Amino acid sequence: MSVNIIIRKGPKGKASAGEVGDVLMRRAEQEVAREKAGYRDRSRKIRKAADDHLKGGKNLRPVAVYDAATYLRHEQERPGCMSDPEYRRDFLKRNPECKRD
Repeated sequence: MSVNIIIRKGPKGKASAGEVGDVLMRRAEQEVAREKAGYRDRSRKIRKAADDHLKGGKNLRPVAVYDAATYLRHEQERPGCMSDPEYRRDFLKRNPECKRD
């Protein structure tokens, strides 16, 4: 199924496909920047809440805690990456606030 995106450029006429792509790319980059802005504080709050509520027994031990926005952003940028054990290990190394001890 195809999707047609029609954007009016203004009184001069239609926007080219390249201009539409540039606008969409800038919007996506701005959204990623906004999502990343409060990431560390948000991750620390989520981890603290998880530490207070998740009690792992000997058969259940949570390894990492991160929010859905972070998970989805990584999956959108690199589809299938969160299923890759090496990528997750690298992610937790770069983002220690997500890792549970």
